[in-house]
Amino acid sequence: MFTQLLTLFSLSAASFGGISGDLRLGDKYLADVKVTLTCGEATAETTTDANGSFRLTVKGEGKCRVTVSYQGQTPGLDVVVFDKPARYRLILEQADGKYLLKRV
Repeated sequence: MFTQLLTLFSLSAASFGGISGDLRLGDKYLADVKVTLTCGEATAETTTDANGSFRLTVKGEGKCRVTVSYQGQTPGLDVVVFDKPARYRLILEQADGKYLLKRV
């Protein structure tokens, strides 16, 4: 009976993961930029602070996608999310009029 309850509890427990980091354009840290983390159906959004830093927690783990909304564009990149937050230093680069999001 105890084993069945334990199994049921572990199946119903939500797994949360997250990332934190900062966002730059060249050497300039970007403030007030929307950052979105999507893991399957779950999505979390935040805005970078005055130092370009952000922190996001979402229900889910594994391969996810982080995007930023900057000057009418939403470049993104795939990230891996675990139960313990990982730090991502992100940089926007411009090529042919389009922004690309890269990991430093």
